[in-house]
Amino acid sequence: MLKEILNKFLIIKDVQAAVVIEENGEVIESIKSGIVIDKNLGDVISTVMLDSKDTAVQFGNATLSMVFVEYSENFLILGPITEEFFLVIIAKNSANIGQITYEMKKNQDAIVSFL
Repeated sequence: MLKEILNKFLIIKDVQAAVVIEENGEVIESIKSGIVIDKNLGDVISTVMLDSKDTAVQFGNATLSMVFVEYSENFLILGPITEEFFLVIIAKNSANIGQITYEMKKNQDAIVSFL
C-alpha cells in the first residue's frame, strides 16, 4: 500500500510529510505528522516542478532529478517519480537531507508500482 511506503519517510527524524502529486496538481496520497498541508499544495508543487523541467532546457535538456527549496524553519525536497508524478518531502531544517534523498531513490520503484 502506498501509505505504508510513504510512512517510511515519517520515521526519519524531523520529516513532517510525504506527498505524491500528479503533474496536474492532484494529490494522489499523503501522510503527515505535526503539520497542516494547504489544499493548494499540489498546484504549487506542480508549478515548481514544471518550471524546473522547463529550466532544464537551459542545461541541454538535462534530466531533472531533484528540486530543493529551503525556508527559515523547513525545507521541501521534490523529486520526479515518473514523468507525470512527483514525490514531495516536507521536513524541518534539522532533518537529515542525505537520508531523505537516499530513501526517495530507494523507494521510487515501490511507489511507482502503486501508481
